[in-house]
Amino acid sequence: MSAPGSIRHRLLRLQIGMLLLLGLAAAIISFALATHSFATLRTLELTQIANAIARHGIESTDPDEPDDNPGDFLSQVWETDGKLAYASHAPEAPRPSQRGDFDMDLGGKRWHAHASDYGGMLILVAREEGARSRLLRQLTLPTLGVVALLTILIAAASWRLIGRALEPLEHLREQLLARDPKALEALPLERQADELVPLVSTLNSLLVRVASLLEHQRQFVADAAHELRTPIAAVRLYGQLAERTLDADERANALAQLQQSGLRATRVVEQLLALARLEPEAQAAGDAVALDALVREVVAEHSPFAESRNIDLGLARAEALRCRGNADELRMMLGNLVDNAVRYTLDGGRIDLRVFAGHGTAHLDVIDNGPGIPAAERENVFERFHRLAGADQPGSGLGLAIVKRIAERHGGYVALDDAPGGGLWVSVRLPRETGPR
Repeated sequence: MSAPGSIRHRLLRLQIGMLLLLGLAAAIISFALATHSFATLRTLELTQIANAIARHGIESTDPDEPDDNPGDFLSQVWETDGKLAYASHAPEAPRPSQRGDFDMDLGGKRWHAHASDYGGMLILVAREEGARSRLLRQLTLPTLGVVALLTILIAAASWRLIGRALEPLEHLREQLLARDPKALEALPLERQADELVPLVSTLNSLLVRVASLLEHQRQFVADAAHELRTPIAAVRLYGQLAERTLDADERANALAQLQQSGLRATRVVEQLLALARLEPEAQAAGDAVALDALVREVVAEHSPFAESRNIDLGLARAEALRCRGNADELRMMLGNLVDNAVRYTLDGGRIDLRVFAGHGTAHLDVIDNGPGIPAAERENVFERFHRLAGADQPGSGLGLAIVKRIAERHGGYVALDDAPGGGLWVSVRLPRETGPR
């Protein structure tokens, strides 16, 4: 696709093209009207001349001696006995068998003729076609010249007028060039032309999104530095302790703490990178994902961890459902939910997962009998790095933030509630894809 080029040039080309089309159409219409008018006048003229000859008569002349300068007008008269009484041209035209208007060839030229009977006489008058053509050319060429001159004058005037009409756009360009690159404030709409208001509004929306993304990036960097500072400091501390201590138990404990700090730092980095990849305004695209199969995979993946704590982790209900989206993101969402449930459920507890169809939606439920989340904290736990006070399980505080982000990217939502008998009930609702599996 070629570049659009200058708006002024495009407008000028369109305007000149329209002017030329209109001028050509006017010239064609004028030519057709003139031709029709000339034909009408020519017929009327020949009829009047024939009537005049019939009324006033002619001087008898020898038909073999025509006028010295007959011109482009021909006239011939036949007497009642059929004898040619007068002929303006040589050679003479043959006696016509028809009456009225007709065309004929004579002396290598084309003539338009009119024949009428008057008191027994036959009068033929004709006009050469070339005279009409010359007259039409004399009228048409000046008309085309006037059209061309007007086109040039209008194009010159349009160039200046288009330039003045585009001044608001040039002013907007100067405003943008004069802005500081860090200035992301909205542009004023009060002094903008009506045609530029939608463009400036869209540009302001873009500036808002850019500011939000930059703030998101700054917050991400700050959060990453803050969250990684603790495990990295612990790694250094326990590494130095393991290096300096001579006691085997203390060294073993230091190495175990060193490993835990490394795992925590690794998990924080993984969760941060996962959250950074999930743009909040982007819609997840992908293929149809079988949710029941995906839940079975996640349960199987976390079963060893649950069994190590004697937690009954199972799939209580599994209907064959599909939704359209990214399978890896949905697996990450379910993995975070199940991982949180296993970490916060007491040893010997129970976690049930359910997958079933609603009214156009797919329901994913994770229900545990752990300590739950107080109602006042349920909105806050979806914020990044928010952890409940007194939580004794290590974590990054990013799991539920990732869950919410992925659900929203797939057109759904996540909600928290109390489980029957105590515990936490996490409900995820996603648009369900219908049709053959």
